[in-house]
Amino acid sequence: MSELKLTSVLNMSGDYSGIRRTIRALSEQTVRNQIEVVVIATRAHLSSIDHSELAVFGASQVVDVESLTTGAYGWAEGCRRAQAPIVVISEDHGFPAPNWAETLIDAHASGDYYAVCPALENGNPATLTSWANFLLSFLPYFSPDQPHEVEAAAGHNTSYNRAALMADYGAELDRWLNPERVLHFDLRARGKRILLDSRTSVAHVNLSLIPSYLAISYAGGRVFGSSRALNWGWGKRLIYTAAFPLVPLIRLKRLLEALNTPQKRQKSRFWPALPLILVGLGCHALGEAVGYLLGAGDIARKYTEYELHRREYVTEADRALLTVSADARDESATRQPAAA
Repeated sequence: MSELKLTSVLNMSGDYSGIRRTIRALSEQTVRNQIEVVVIATRAHLSSIDHSELAVFGASQVVDVESLTTGAYGWAEGCRRAQAPIVVISEDHGFPAPNWAETLIDAHASGDYYAVCPALENGNPATLTSWANFLLSFLPYFSPDQPHEVEAAAGHNTSYNRAALMADYGAELDRWLNPERVLHFDLRARGKRILLDSRTSVAHVNLSLIPSYLAISYAGGRVFGSSRALNWGWGKRLIYTAAFPLVPLIRLKRLLEALNTPQKRQKSRFWPALPLILVGLGCHALGEAVGYLLGAGDIARKYTEYELHRREYVTEADRALLTVSADARDESATRQPAAA
């Protein structure tokens, strides 16, 4: 049996069909025999799990919970149960390239980095709404030229040194992962290093229905604002709230700086998507301001809905991208992995 080197933690909020495509992508990894998969499943759907598909990995666990109140709750529980020295937060709508696990393992090998994330690509590029959602969420990780350090990694797609993560945040990991960007800010404030590794990528399926895109932009802003301001006094909260109209302008400037070649702007359909981008920026900034003043309220529950039930908030064509039938077993899902 090969030594486990990486654990992928995956929430399963519905039945197994919701995570099957991600499991298939993980089964195509060049070092799948070094991977442990931890599935966090609600008890109502345990019987739907296809254990034969989990058997191809070096190890697997199914952790049953009564309900998934937030994605962070499930991911935190999976990180605690993980057996490998590297733990990765995975999503049912994110599909890693075949060299993903091997590359992350290699990047962590030096011990220089607390966290490593892959590049992100748009997994459903047909609609402008998807591009707007993708650029607002993952712009810094889109088509990077080379590996480099970043201030924050891609939310829900980042790998960590598990021992360090548990020692520093284990007891309150659910809170620090909601949203994950706050955790990354804390890491950087403590002098920890985060790497964006351009040698591999994850294809991420984004919201592609306009109402859902605008709603998650507001919800994401409010969750971020409330978490960021958790330990702030009222003076600082009021200052940041008053400045919220400037946030869309600052983020738009960063968008233009990041999309610094005609090729990147064309690939991302930036100019056609710009009206949707601007509205999304406004919704997110408003959400931040409300979060600074009033906290998250019940918005975290709705944000969880968008993250854990992605198939309900995309077009019919994009829904097909998230689904693979039980009978459509790719040759790659049954072949033996490369030798370690």
